[in-house]
Amino acid sequence: ATSARFGAMLSGADQAHIETLTAFGEKIGIAFQLADDVIDIASDSSQSGKTPGTDLKEGVPTLVTLQIMRSNRAEDAELKALLSAPMDDATVARVIPQLRQHQALKDARIQLHQLADEAKSLLTTLPAGPARSALENLCHAIVERTA
Repeated sequence: ATSARFGAMLSGADQAHIETLTAFGEKIGIAFQLADDVIDIASDSSQSGKTPGTDLKEGVPTLVTLQIMRSNRAEDAELKALLSAPMDDATVARVIPQLRQHQALKDARIQLHQLADEAKSLLTTLPAGPARSALENLCHAIVERTA
């Protein structure tokens, strides 16, 4: 959000546009992080350039893992236990397929799409032109990198 805000300020934008771009930056920043979380689970390294399960091995909480850890569903008990322990390559290889099929991943994708759509809708108050088009394309690109 701060980089979008400062960019707007340095470009000489009026206060309304500064606030719009700050809100845009907040939403698109969260969407970008969710996309990174999804990619860590859902893609293979040939697509993303990122080794699947990196966040898991490093113990980095993601929306997907946090939702599973909050779950009270009996069928999530084993997965929760695996996510609670240190991860080695064998555990990551066991957990990734389960995460790829879990509703929490589907929910994260839905939230990612919603945030990107909300960010894009904020841009309608900005003047049409190359800068606005570039930001609209950014919204699309963030969603597409998880497809």
